[in-house]
Amino acid sequence: MFQEGPNAITVAEKKQFIEGFDQAYQQGESILDPLVDRTSQRSESDVYQRIGEAEEMKEDVTRFGDNPTSDIPHDARHISLRSFELGKHIVDPKDLMVVVSDPSNAYSQAMLKSGKRKRDDFIIEKYFADARTGKEGTEMVSYTRTPDDENDTKIRVGAVSKGSSNPIKTGGQYTLTGAASEGVSVGANYDGASGTASGLTLEKLKGLRETMLRIEAIDEADVIPLVITARQIRDLMNIDEVVNSDYAYKKALADGTISNFHGFRFIHCERLALSQGSGGDERRCMAFLPRAFKLSIGQDLVSNIWNDSGKKNIPYIYFKQSIGGSRMWGEIAGEIRCLES
Repeated sequence: MFQEGPNAITVAEKKQFIEGFDQAYQQGESILDPLVDRTSQRSESDVYQRIGEAEEMKEDVTRFGDNPTSDIPHDARHISLRSFELGKHIVDPKDLMVVVSDPSNAYSQAMLKSGKRKRDDFIIEKYFADARTGKEGTEMVSYTRTPDDENDTKIRVGAVSKGSSNPIKTGGQYTLTGAASEGVSVGANYDGASGTASGLTLEKLKGLRETMLRIEAIDEADVIPLVITARQIRDLMNIDEVVNSDYAYKKALADGTISNFHGFRFIHCERLALSQGSGGDERRCMAFLPRAFKLSIGQDLVSNIWNDSGKKNIPYIYFKQSIGGSRMWGEIAGEIRCLES
């Protein structure tokens, strides 16, 4: 039926769809993968041997005495693979008739980004999880601070990481935790004048670096990556020593960025874990050198696409990765707890 009158032309109008698809704002690359020790794995479970410290040398005071014998301790870390997958039917062929652009590539890019984010989530999970040790991998070494341990005014050090030349003991600013624990964790309330939780402070940075130096895990020249969220970046901008340090930092502040300070290199990531206690408001900011964590790749992030015969031959895209990981050396696996409400 023909339409008459001044609005007749509207019948000929149509909606115009611009070619291409915009992606939602999201983290598109793995932030932590480049920061850890990466290796390949071709078995269900790999075992990595660790060698401990030799005994102290003793003075030779005997003529024609026996040769000295001593033991050097060994232990192992076990890594098993876990698989992650994601799939989607891309688009029904009849739908392609009513859109200008084929969304297949956009879907693929979105799924690829999801896989890279999953890798960060996995590293964060395993960083704080129990590490499997012993001959059969049945013994566990826990992280020195549990997820629900909140509002601590001390630096917690696991007994495995206490050091030898000047070992950490419970007292003063330190709490030494159980024999089967490792890592260095600065409490959210550390060095607070009122004992209340605080964000990222200069005292917390000093406390962690001092501790890692004391247990001989780092050298004075080492720069430690510290993974933080946007809230800790804001905290840094409120530290007078950062703001007033020198021209370079002032320039960084003018640009809204701070990269290095007091021997730390700041890495932004919004996926860091929160504490799981009654408050659940302490961000677990990770500070580590690459050897602290081993990421094992059984199958790197790969994709396949095929036509699903059970769904009218609709194209189906599938992503999968098989990865494993473990904390390897607690002495350089630190965290700073920061209030983030």
